[in-house]
Amino acid sequence: MATKRKISIRKILQVFLTVVVSTGCIIAIVSASRIEDSKMLSSVAVHIKNDKKYHFIEEKEIMDLAVNNRGIDVMNTPVSHLDVKGMEQVISADPWVASAQVFVDNDRVLHMYVTQRVPVVRIFGQDSHSYYMDATMSIMPLSENSVYYTAVVTNAPEIKDDSAGWALRKQILELVNTIQADTFWSAQISQVIVDSAGTFELLPVLGDQKIIFGDTSLMKEKFNNLFVFYKNVLNKIGWDKYETLDLRFKGQVVASPAIPYSGPVDKAVSTMNWINSIVETEAKNDSKDSAQTTGTKTTTTPVIKVVPQAAKTAIKEKTKPKPVVKPTTQKAGKPQPKDKQVHHPAPVAKKTENTKEKKDNKEKNKKQAAPKYTYPENKSN
Repeated sequence: MATKRKISIRKILQVFLTVVVSTGCIIAIVSASRIEDSKMLSSVAVHIKNDKKYHFIEEKEIMDLAVNNRGIDVMNTPVSHLDVKGMEQVISADPWVASAQVFVDNDRVLHMYVTQRVPVVRIFGQDSHSYYMDATMSIMPLSENSVYYTAVVTNAPEIKDDSAGWALRKQILELVNTIQADTFWSAQISQVIVDSAGTFELLPVLGDQKIIFGDTSLMKEKFNNLFVFYKNVLNKIGWDKYETLDLRFKGQVVASPAIPYSGPVDKAVSTMNWINSIVETEAKNDSKDSAQTTGTKTTTTPVIKVVPQAAKTAIKEKTKPKPVVKPTTQKAGKPQPKDKQVHHPAPVAKKTENTKEKKDNKEKNKKQAAPKYTYPENKSN
């Protein structure tokens, strides 16, 4: 015969109390939540990461995207009616926003945390359209708030959102990252050009060469070959000797000359030519000086030959005598040599002239027979 179990009133009371307390707690929580949801926001806070370094998007733009453009009176809307998820989606849709988080804390403050995208390269298309690309290969338009200086890629075709477009984005990003990772190449390469075949050309800062890089395979080896060429070739023969440097071939650099090359000049030969030219110039100058000196001597100390002139009735107007050397004269008391004696023919006088006229004619004849250009007589003689 089975025994009857006794019902414990204590246990029943414990279960009842547990149910009542749990229900009360749930009701209290729900009530409190409803009360909080019915309350309004106390404030709104916008937080932009790396906003001190980059200014591609501002706090006002975030507020316009999340609140103002959607017609929401955020300060007069209950917390329970705020579309926080929709705010996140709208903010994240901006091309300059990498990520966004929106939530309301216990103090009823609406927080918006935004992270900006940082450009890695600026791309100029064939249609002159320009835009940026970041490390995630996302495309960003030019910002009205800030201009960012970074690597430049020109002549790029239209980059579509397909497999070919993403492949080109990947190659551009790999090449730009390789250049920016090296201090020398980041300073030497001014821009990257995308050619018609979809490969790349590089324009250097130092030198006028066009560097044909090809695709992005074996990039480190190509840059190493180019650096060795700079060091061992261009530094010795000059940076203007080649117009094109082709890096597409493995283990070599193919250089095309820009101008006909002439080998280095022997310094010793050039120095001797320079010395010879100086000697020849000096010899010519000496010969000219000697000729001028001889000419001067002949004019200053000429051998004057006195030629007797016939007597003339009309005497020319006296002109100022030019300075010439007077022929040496004999001192008094010494006879003049026969070969140096000068005879002045006496003029033929008419018998009818008197003695006075003879003297006058003699004086005139002496003056006309004298040398044409003479110095005045020295008083000491």
